[in-house]
Amino acid sequence: MPAGGIAGGSGSDYSDGWMFGEWVVWRVVIGAVLILSSLLLAVGLLFERAGRRRAEILLGERLRFETLLSEQVATFSRIAPADVDREIQRALRRIADVLGVDWGNLTEYSDDSRTARVTHWWVADGVGPQPPAIAFEEIPWVVTRLRRGELVRFSKVEELPEREAAVDRETYRRLGIKSQVAVPLTVEGVAVGALAFSTVGTERIWRDELVQRLHLLGDVFANTLSRRRSEMEGQRLRQDLAHVGRVSTMGELTASLAHELNQPLTAILSNAQAAQRILASDRADLAEIREILGDIVEDDRRAGEIIHRLRGFLKKSSLELSTLDIGELVSQVARLVGSDAILRNVSIRLELTPGLPPVCGDRVQLQQVILNLLMNGLDAMRESSEGERTLMLRTLRADHPGSVVVAVEDSGTGIDEADLEHVFHAFYTTKPEGLGMGLAIARSIVEAHGGRLEARNNPGRGATFSFTVPIKEGS
Repeated sequence: MPAGGIAGGSGSDYSDGWMFGEWVVWRVVIGAVLILSSLLLAVGLLFERAGRRRAEILLGERLRFETLLSEQVATFSRIAPADVDREIQRALRRIADVLGVDWGNLTEYSDDSRTARVTHWWVADGVGPQPPAIAFEEIPWVVTRLRRGELVRFSKVEELPEREAAVDRETYRRLGIKSQVAVPLTVEGVAVGALAFSTVGTERIWRDELVQRLHLLGDVFANTLSRRRSEMEGQRLRQDLAHVGRVSTMGELTASLAHELNQPLTAILSNAQAAQRILASDRADLAEIREILGDIVEDDRRAGEIIHRLRGFLKKSSLELSTLDIGELVSQVARLVGSDAILRNVSIRLELTPGLPPVCGDRVQLQQVILNLLMNGLDAMRESSEGERTLMLRTLRADHPGSVVVAVEDSGTGIDEADLEHVFHAFYTTKPEGLGMGLAIARSIVEAHGGRLEARNNPGRGATFSFTVPIKEGS
């Protein structure tokens, strides 16, 4: 029994020990599982927080970019041509700031399709300048795709095709560009340039969502450049038409200009012959010869001034705005047609309001408007034989502040009411030999200066054409 009791006690102790060890192991396992679960939960929370933070960053970037896109659409839809360059520069800076890049530029392709010229750019502080232009042969693979209307992007230079873009790779390494996205600018299906953003210090990943929005910005810039190009073409066309109009008007003044030039030339000839006779005589009077030479110099100066005015009036040049005295401008044109008015038996009278503020405009083009209105007035009195044949030129203050008025009043037969609303239309004329372009060109010039050209019949007889010109700011 004792032996059996001892044996039984020993088995119980062993069982209890085994159960205790198993219990310890389970506690360790459960603890490890709890710790691992806690770690997994913590890691999950960290990933969730990081993912949420990343989503917040992406959402914020998206919102900033969409806000920027909507602002640029609104800005460039109503921008004046003179402000386009400044706004593009400002937009590049804002886009580059949102993207966190080092370079932003807008390039336009040359007419010979050999060079991409950088017309607008932005460079981050501390980053070297961009090249002003890059030849197509330096990035042939990229240019080929852009001119097809395809977008080009790479997060590192090594992503470019090793063989096809070998030249492009070398160029980008030479320029120090690590990554870039380039959006083609297309106008009516033709690529005219590109909008590109690059990093120099570090590489960058260009997400699809971001690239799509850059495509929209590229469309905004392309439409703006297309509109400005059309407006510049229209301006060049107006300048060409204005030049043709001036040449045509000078053709009408041929007789009077010949008469005006003939006066000083005849005086020069007469004085030279008189001097020859004095020198041929036995007793030459040096004082009289000196006086004759002075008259010759003065007449020569008069002829030179006439030719100078004609050359200035006939020259073909772009719009040159300057500060002008409107009274002086009117007087110069009146002198130009003075001889023609005499030949037509018409007197020209000036009523110039003193003390008018200076205006801002192109001298030659405003002279052309005044000359055209004067010639129309002279033509209007061609068939008028009753009463005084007078052409009145007036300058006066406009009813609204900020402008002055130039008015040309004739004493002719007036304008038929049916023609009054059409006189400024292109190719509309009541003259048998007229082209109908003079008044249309005059109106386009006045409106380009920010003024308005009008016509009305006088209460008595004849008609008055008048236009406004804005005064110079700060006057």
